[in-house]
Amino acid sequence: MGAKKKIMYSLSAVAVMGLVASCSGGGATEAGSEGGASGEPIKIAVVPPTSGALAEFGTASREAWEYAAQEANDNGGILGRPVELVIKDTDATANTTLSAVREAVTQDGANFIGGIMTSTEHNAVNQQLEGLNALSFNSNGKDDALTGESCKPNAYRVVQSNLMDINALADSLGDLPGDKWAIQAVDYSTGHDAAAAFTEAAEAAGKEVVLEQFAPLNTTEFGSYITGLKSSGADALFAVEYGADGVAFVNQADQFDLTDQFDTVLGFNMVSEPLFETLGDRIVGFKNNVGYDVSAANESNQSFVEGFEAEYDEKPYYVHADNYLAAQTLFAGIEAAESAETEDVREALRDLSFDSIVGEVTVRSDDNQVLRPSNIGEVVEGDGGLAFDILQTADPSVTTPEASDACTM
Repeated sequence: MGAKKKIMYSLSAVAVMGLVASCSGGGATEAGSEGGASGEPIKIAVVPPTSGALAEFGTASREAWEYAAQEANDNGGILGRPVELVIKDTDATANTTLSAVREAVTQDGANFIGGIMTSTEHNAVNQQLEGLNALSFNSNGKDDALTGESCKPNAYRVVQSNLMDINALADSLGDLPGDKWAIQAVDYSTGHDAAAAFTEAAEAAGKEVVLEQFAPLNTTEFGSYITGLKSSGADALFAVEYGADGVAFVNQADQFDLTDQFDTVLGFNMVSEPLFETLGDRIVGFKNNVGYDVSAANESNQSFVEGFEAEYDEKPYYVHADNYLAAQTLFAGIEAAESAETEDVREALRDLSFDSIVGEVTVRSDDNQVLRPSNIGEVVEGDGGLAFDILQTADPSVTTPEASDACTM
């Protein structure tokens, strides 16, 4: 990796007074083009899911980009140019998303892309980026292959990869109560990869894995798995169950008083702020990886949280934050390049360091992964309801693997 370039860049907080939106062809909405800036707009395609199971996360992605765009415009734009969003609808399938991206770039003039949700969508879009002469900023897709064998020079990832998350958990393992661990994981690649990495970390920490169980995706009845866990002799649990599966597992585990036998319940992306209301106080004391710490004391984050909460009457959670970080990354690249031309921004982003809502980050040129800290948190009952109390923060030097030899930039 070459010498780091560094600039100081932070979006200041302002109350967003409402987005002026106008409809354009093909189902697009152009937003965030008002403000004190002048000249040619910097156009960004935002392509989040608007239907299906991921629609709630899609709304959060769009809100974050809208907030970032209007905030930039209220402060004179980027390089004095207004930021304009071209918002497209998708159902989170690769073909639909790719079609929306092509339309936004070729018909609406967008040079940059954000808001795409799944790793599958990102993989499909990334193959087309060079031909489209566009840059994509991934704030949601965690598949390690996106910065491995599927990496592309025009594709950036600002969110932690799955392995980065696992490494953060592994780094905390020696400090967590429990010597005999059981693993309950989803029966597909992420679950098996997480279980294997956790087992290796447990052995290194002098712990023992006494049971591994894998439940098919979309499991609704965990009775037999809970029976196995109760009889395992484990005094700690590592759980890799997501979304509706995670909710079903937690609810049924509570019915059988399963978690009472464990000194530690450690989740991998199992509990998060959007699920706090649904899961309630049954998850108090659970520990989980926390990609974004809403309470982080750095100035950029405090400004973001205050401004976002003033606009949307809620604190941001990780989907908001990671998409806002994607906007910060793009804007930092444009500022460093003193240009919004694709090739200029791509060159400026090479090993660029800048201050962000998660502290100082660096865009690693070897694979375009943003190097950022990762946290482990415990669910606690706070004055405003459930929240994460951050127990440990791992530096990216601990969590981020070396760039894959399979990635050719």
